[in-house]
Amino acid sequence: MVNAYTYGDEVLIEQRILGTEIAVGIIDTGDGPVALPPVEIEPLSGVYDYEARYTAGMTRFYAPARLSDDVAARATEVAIAAHNAIGLRHLSRVDMIVDAAGTPWFLEASMMPGLTETSLMPQALEAAGHDLGWVYSALADAAIADSRV
Repeated sequence: MVNAYTYGDEVLIEQRILGTEIAVGIIDTGDGPVALPPVEIEPLSGVYDYEARYTAGMTRFYAPARLSDDVAARATEVAIAAHNAIGLRHLSRVDMIVDAAGTPWFLEASMMPGLTETSLMPQALEAAGHDLGWVYSALADAAIADSRV
């Protein structure tokens, strides 16, 4: 906490939530946001830090996440609600922790989710039966349709 105050006069203190870290990709090609299957994140070191995120093989990913259908449905509802509340469009990724009771806790949202080999969005797309080519085509079609309105 002392170090936090070196950056400013105010700090945000949050409750620590233990559980399963997941990411839910959202795509909107013009018909409203649709949640992709949640991706579970299991860093081999126990901490999902920069190295675990961007070094292939440092983290196990499960797509779809190893969640009950009910918990996965709640997580996708939270993700879509966050996407809408923040005013995100087209593509986003919402990160959460699911606690032992099955409650998804919002961590953050990304308005520019990664699309690299170690990124979460391509894994969610694959779990949904899509690939990056489909995403680019669908978003381009939606942009063309929007420009005609």
